[in-house]
Amino acid sequence: MDDLVERFYTVVKLPHDPFTKAFLNRCRSHTVKVNGRFYKYFQSGSGPTVLLVHGLNTHLGSMVALAEDLLAQGYRVVLFDVPPHGEALGTTGDPAEIRVLLRALYDRLTGLYAVVGHSMGGLWALTAWHAGVPARTVVSISSPPAKMFLVERFAEMNALDDDQVRGVVARIEARFGETVWDEYSAVRAARTVHVPGLVVHGTADDHVPPVHAGELHANWRHCAMELVEGAGHFDIVESPEVRKLVSAHLRSVEETR
Repeated sequence: MDDLVERFYTVVKLPHDPFTKAFLNRCRSHTVKVNGRFYKYFQSGSGPTVLLVHGLNTHLGSMVALAEDLLAQGYRVVLFDVPPHGEALGTTGDPAEIRVLLRALYDRLTGLYAVVGHSMGGLWALTAWHAGVPARTVVSISSPPAKMFLVERFAEMNALDDDQVRGVVARIEARFGETVWDEYSAVRAARTVHVPGLVVHGTADDHVPPVHAGELHANWRHCAMELVEGAGHFDIVESPEVRKLVSAHLRSVEETR
């Protein structure tokens, strides 16, 4: 059973591609120390700061197209490889490590204005939220509703039987505590986020069905929702329509100040 849990948390490591490297060469590199470990993040531009959080089994490069748009509009962008993705150390993801790193970035970044997360990046961003975060808005793109959804998808993809699923659930609870399902539920976290939100989802998303966008939206006060016709789970972050939606949302929040 332990090997199944290890597989569940194992991340596909993808190196930075030339396009990503070219973008990072124009950024300033910084480090933040959390629990004795150093983590790298990259920053470019000036103006209100937008933190971009990529999803599972990819790296910060998936957010570069959106970052370029935001830079052109006068925002400062911050990107990082969520551990252990991309050039971050390790091969196995630890949700607790990701949460403390995000909280450290929330507290560290000067002028933090917005957080934009894609896929698991949206779930991580929401479940790391705390009352002192200065950001004025959060954008969730194609985010899964909760950690249990990921277990269900994992079971489906690996043809696990009921006993195996129960075993995986028990091992996860033994490692992170029985409250892990509430702690890493984007839907539950959204109820406590008291800033305007935007939920964006593709109608052709076969990894996280768009019905879950409605669930997240229904549990988030002052939240708008946009369904993008024909967009899938991975191509959505490079969609010109989505980039326009995100930009328009950020401007609308800024205008309400």
